[in-house]
Amino acid sequence: MEINTKYLGKVNIDKSSVLSFPNGLLGLKDSKEFAIINLEDIPHFKFLQDIRNENISFLVINPWDFFSDYDIELPDDKLKNIDINPKGDNLMEIYTIITLSKEFKKSTANLLAPVVINLKEKKGKQIVLNNSPYTTKHPIFKEGV
Repeated sequence: MEINTKYLGKVNIDKSSVLSFPNGLLGLKDSKEFAIINLEDIPHFKFLQDIRNENISFLVINPWDFFSDYDIELPDDKLKNIDINPKGDNLMEIYTIITLSKEFKKSTANLLAPVVINLKEKKGKQIVLNNSPYTTKHPIFKEGV
């Protein structure tokens, strides 16, 4: 299946890889179908691309690639509508959305609202963490790097 993307132009994706976001993303309740697009030359970064609207695209990372001490607790009730059973054997991925800065090394990650994806059911949800020490603007690179 071919989709238009904001940053990569036309991209072919496997239709079976389309992720359903029943509630959309925060502030984008009508954006319900996304694809994760790998960047071949930059393995730590991916795009979360709305498959219907090429202008809705987010650069995302696996937070543990940059924040090894990232420690979150996902509330069970928030995981239900993407069919994640807290006591079950779930296959999931967690991403954080990056805010790019004009100077790339000053870009930040939103650790307060991770994107959780149930890989088996192909469903996702962005979850705002309660009582969290994290913010929406954590520098992804240490100063001097």
